[in-house]
Amino acid sequence: MNKQYYRLLLDDYSAASFTSFDKSYFGTLEQIDSLFFEHKADGKLREQLAEIISIYDRYIAGEKKITHNVAYREVPFLEPAKVIGTDTSVLADHVWQHFNTWNDPYQLKCAKAESKHIWFCCNRKYSRCIQTKFTDLQYESYIGKYEKLGEMLFGYPNQIIGDNGNLVNRLFVIEKTFKNRAEAMEDMAQFQKNKDINFAEILNDIFGDG
Repeated sequence: MNKQYYRLLLDDYSAASFTSFDKSYFGTLEQIDSLFFEHKADGKLREQLAEIISIYDRYIAGEKKITHNVAYREVPFLEPAKVIGTDTSVLADHVWQHFNTWNDPYQLKCAKAESKHIWFCCNRKYSRCIQTKFTDLQYESYIGKYEKLGEMLFGYPNQIIGDNGNLVNRLFVIEKTFKNRAEAMEDMAQFQKNKDINFAEILNDIFGDG
């Protein structure tokens, strides 16, 4: 609760290739640092993401009001996000359906999904965000066989950590949005009862626009 979190807008890799949208990610400076450390460690990504890596370096050097271009508009690089509540959840032997950007279904299952949930207020907008550690995450292929996820990742680079079905999203992603603080507080109060957990934006960083 005492850690400072920030919102980082990045390109949405799950958007159709002929469109351009942004996606909100939330994390502490330590978590965001780890994302850019991995970008710099990969020669190909270091070149591909040179512009945003340069913005990050300038921010760390003290240029706090710096902006960057996402989806053809200039936005603040990092914006403080206020934590208004936290909770956790654990699902075992969970089976569910995920719909990609084209509304095509994926049948998924995992041995365990251990999630952290944080309710944020950022720029007067309220959301519940999620970070999940999946154990043995699998999807049903077109031939009806379950295959483990993690070998190929099509979402934002280095956002998903792990392989062979054991995966975690590095930065929190939006799970649910609210019109106002009252709605967010009500959701927080009812969360353990309702357990309406939504992994969609995590999975979009695995499947991308496919």
